[in-house]
Amino acid sequence: MAANDQRSARLNRLLDSVLKGKTALETPTQCKQFIEAISIYPDPPRCVENIISSQHGITTLRSRTISGGQFLTLILNAVAESSAFWTAFASAFKERKLTEAGQKCFAWTLLQLLQIPSETASPYLSLAKEVEPLLIGSHYIDVRNLGQKIKHMVSISSSSSSVKAAEDGIMPGGRHDNDFVDFREIAILPTADELASREKPFLRTSSALEDPKTEEMRELLYLDNQYRLLREDMIHEMREELQIALGPSRGKKHRGFVVDNLRLVNCDLGTPAHRNKWSLILEAEREFPQFYKMKPQKQKDYLKDHPRFLKHLSLTCLISDGEALAFPTLRREEDLLIRAKPQIMLELDGEMAIQKLLLRLKSATHVKLIQIDVAVFAYEPILNALKSMRVLPLSAELLFWKEGMSPGRLALSGTLKTVVERVQSSSGIDVGKLLSLNKAIILDPAQERSLISGLTQSVSIIQGPPGTGKSFIGALLAKFIYDFSDLKILVVCYTNHALDQFLEDLLNVSIPSKSMVRIGGKSTPRTEPMLLQNQKSDFRFTRGDHAIIDVFKSEIETRANSLTYAFNQYLRSSTGDAELMSYLEFEEEGFYNAFQVPRSDDGMMMVGKKGRAVDEFYLINQWRQNFNPGIFRDAPNVRNAQEIWSMSNDSRHALINQWVEKLNKEHVEGLYETVSKYNKIVEALARKFQERDGYVLKSRRIIGCTTTAAAKYTHSIHEAAPDVILVEEAGEILESHVITALGRAAKQLILIGDHKQLRPKVNNFELTVEKGEGYDLNRSLFERLVLKGYPHDTLISQHRMRPEISSMVRHLTYPDLEDAPKTKGRPDLRGVQDNVIFINHDQPEDELVGVADMRDMGSKSSKQNLYEARMVLKIVKYMAQQGYGTDKMVVLTPYLGQLRKLQDELRAETDPVLNDLDSYDLIRAGLLTQGAAKTAKRKLRLATIGRRERYCHSLLTRSNTSNDIGFMIAPERLNVLLSRARNGLIMIGNSNTFTKSKRGGTLWQKFFAHIKSHVYDGFPAKCEQHPQRKVLLSSEVQFEQHCPDGGCSEPCGTTLSCGLHKCPSKCHQLYDHSKMQCQEIVNMTCPKGHDRSKKCFQPFLPDCKKCDREAKAAEAKRQKEFERQKKREEEEAEHLRKKKEIEDKITEQQQLRRDMQ
Repeated sequence: MAANDQRSARLNRLLDSVLKGKTALETPTQCKQFIEAISIYPDPPRCVENIISSQHGITTLRSRTISGGQFLTLILNAVAESSAFWTAFASAFKERKLTEAGQKCFAWTLLQLLQIPSETASPYLSLAKEVEPLLIGSHYIDVRNLGQKIKHMVSISSSSSSVKAAEDGIMPGGRHDNDFVDFREIAILPTADELASREKPFLRTSSALEDPKTEEMRELLYLDNQYRLLREDMIHEMREELQIALGPSRGKKHRGFVVDNLRLVNCDLGTPAHRNKWSLILEAEREFPQFYKMKPQKQKDYLKDHPRFLKHLSLTCLISDGEALAFPTLRREEDLLIRAKPQIMLELDGEMAIQKLLLRLKSATHVKLIQIDVAVFAYEPILNALKSMRVLPLSAELLFWKEGMSPGRLALSGTLKTVVERVQSSSGIDVGKLLSLNKAIILDPAQERSLISGLTQSVSIIQGPPGTGKSFIGALLAKFIYDFSDLKILVVCYTNHALDQFLEDLLNVSIPSKSMVRIGGKSTPRTEPMLLQNQKSDFRFTRGDHAIIDVFKSEIETRANSLTYAFNQYLRSSTGDAELMSYLEFEEEGFYNAFQVPRSDDGMMMVGKKGRAVDEFYLINQWRQNFNPGIFRDAPNVRNAQEIWSMSNDSRHALINQWVEKLNKEHVEGLYETVSKYNKIVEALARKFQERDGYVLKSRRIIGCTTTAAAKYTHSIHEAAPDVILVEEAGEILESHVITALGRAAKQLILIGDHKQLRPKVNNFELTVEKGEGYDLNRSLFERLVLKGYPHDTLISQHRMRPEISSMVRHLTYPDLEDAPKTKGRPDLRGVQDNVIFINHDQPEDELVGVADMRDMGSKSSKQNLYEARMVLKIVKYMAQQGYGTDKMVVLTPYLGQLRKLQDELRAETDPVLNDLDSYDLIRAGLLTQGAAKTAKRKLRLATIGRRERYCHSLLTRSNTSNDIGFMIAPERLNVLLSRARNGLIMIGNSNTFTKSKRGGTLWQKFFAHIKSHVYDGFPAKCEQHPQRKVLLSSEVQFEQHCPDGGCSEPCGTTLSCGLHKCPSKCHQLYDHSKMQCQEIVNMTCPKGHDRSKKCFQPFLPDCKKCDREAKAAEAKRQKEFERQKKREEEEAEHLRKKKEIEDKITEQQQLRRDMQ
């Protein structure tokens, strides 16, 4: 082989290797060789296509190593400057002659040309504007996405307004059909193209909002970023669910139901008596497999018993021919679902989503519906509220506060000002007396400072470490504001449980329930009277209101009729010759004229081949079928349109398809406009009827709701105009949830929580503080302001944990934490050697595949540890044997997988103690009947979060040789795990795994160094009856060997109340045996010598069962003999009667004979 040929072969191999991603260009020599390889390639157009279609090729050309990144520009300019080639390329695209790869290549090239500095890119703007609709309307997802980028570039280039970019110069908008500069234009639910897009969404880091350069636009950028971050968290979960549903995903199964082979059959608007928003109705081919061979009533029963099956208002995804189309909400109409061909009702919002769906359903060949298991309802109200916000109340403190500035002060007046001044001037004042409570309340200095700041600052932050009574301070703040001002308070919590707890705290400080209202459906017995739906109201619509309602209803009916007609037209519509000619008349005049059939001057009917009449659509029919003009070939309008009639068959079909698409789009746009008008008037009527809720809220001084409810009822709450927003557990609430609760009338924000405990929950680990990318979505407003240095007050006296427990959180997290007097001198745990115990082990964890633990750094599976699960259940049983019931115990584990394992183990457990912990010993002692035990039975509480209780058992779960501890690296999680218990804490884990962790090892080393005297290689049991008997139990079997009844292995030996027998159990904790029933079997004989037995505690019964059986048998025998005798006598009497009857007849006959003689 010649030297030149060898070099060419080597250069070609280098080019191929680079394009396949096998080789990276790392030296100047390699870069020169790469350029040379391109220049000598035998087929230049093919070479360019290969580079463009290879992601590695594009990356290489963009590299600054190659001519400072300009080589790509040179190639593109060379391509475009060849006017013949570029014009032909563009024409081929416009005439739809390109394959998918060709279309993608053209779109990508045009985008790159547009991105070249303005003086070079400007010549391509007009072409970009021309082809933009074709790109966006392409059937290919990659081409559509490139079209969106080109549309965005055109809009930027055509506009004089500038858009604020992120730190890396990346701009918002243009990535797909739902990416815009203005976040309010972004639909909440994603489009199919958005989910299919491989580009990262536009997001700003939290530090960008602290940049002095952003100060002028900070408020807008802040709302923008809160919306984008929260929405991305929602979409992340949707994207995962859809990937599982559409393709194979290892270890994970799609959780939702799938309905295949659907077709659009109707729409639904409700009834004239009750109109709903517009919905689509799709029909399945056959009944659901769950309903196979079921009668209709059984099917209805199934739907009632399985509310998660096609759950009402659940999110779904409609898929057409393998591509996701839209994400409608399912409306569960049971009567439609139980049909032989079930019908599914779907509600959809958004102009883009509705139009795209209606267009695609016209030509779809295979449509299926997938139920998506994503809690959109938890996101949607917040996102809608963010969209509606134009300004941020209290922005001076929340966004623009700087170090050295004082917090904004409230202009107090009247009685509240007087009372606050009194508290400020008199340390140790009896607050209970001030508030007319029937108990003395003397606050410590930290509590006083917190109270004063909460009453005087426009934004106040009160940090409450575990057990310091932060909710109590919150209740006092609400009481002061309620008693000494006319301000309205909005109380906001993240969970229903926390909300009910706080509202009960307000009741405890004598705020009457009639002054409070609770939004939402859940409640406790004490908060139920506060529910919004339970409020009695004197609200009445006026005559004017009724007139408005009548107008709305009339308008709805008019629009409903129009919409029904328009939808039926859409279902029946097909593009015929008449529709095409009508379209061409206005949009394509040249084609319209070319297809005009000449009229006969003499009134004669013109006929074509075989004598068929020629109608007005003859020419367009000829053209569509790729024929020539036929009998009109010499007509002037035909001769003037030779270009049209000389088009190829492919070109004709491409144009026809284009016209049909545009016609369909026109129809769909008209239908959407009708839908939009109808929906708006339905929503207006609904808002009118909701005025009753607003009236009730206005009439109450305190409104309580979750953050989601606050966003959902934004309009009504804003009408009530609360002055003060009090947020409980603010450290666990996303920032967006807090700011959307701020109405325009808000004068004050009180944040109560602890940023050193659990952070807010998010689904997308990439957005978390722990990931370290800077987005910090799970950093609460509370934490952000504290870290920024905003003044805050910290409570320091804890009233929950005994000193041995509080010493751990003091050592790790709260150095100033003090123990209140009531935490000291508590009794030691019974049956154990210590009040704080860490059981160390080396038993390995395992994975629970299919249960994703999103909180654990985005893990696709969760963790479980069988050893820990079984050990803790033995410990729980043992503690129950010491007299601790389930109302005093809780088992905590940070992992969902371990929680599942605990539930499974508890279900499989047959031990009577574990099955009924509270009543087992009481039944044994004769103090509780089985029936009463069933009514009083309480289950063991298992939890993954910080549930407070007197005695906590915590399972760390992680145990592996790689020392991976997942999200347990976070100090907040360890803090919560340690601070839940009041009197006793038992932990189980592998200390080696935790102390040797790369990221969290330092934290855990500090922890284990502090508790080294509490670390054991097993459970340190101690017999309360025999204190010298101590044992370490390192396996579940050892519990049965050494302390089966909760004491030790010694026999109990106590004489029972019968005075004859001793307690048969091993040593146990039941000291009083006087009421314990003796189960010993006692043998005896009856007077007839029959053997008898009974349990000792059972009363003596004089009757002998054997004697009774013998007596019954003898009686039965006598009865039988009597019946036989009676039967014989009756039969004999009957025989004599019949004999006499015969004899009488004989005598009678003889007499007759004698008389005849």
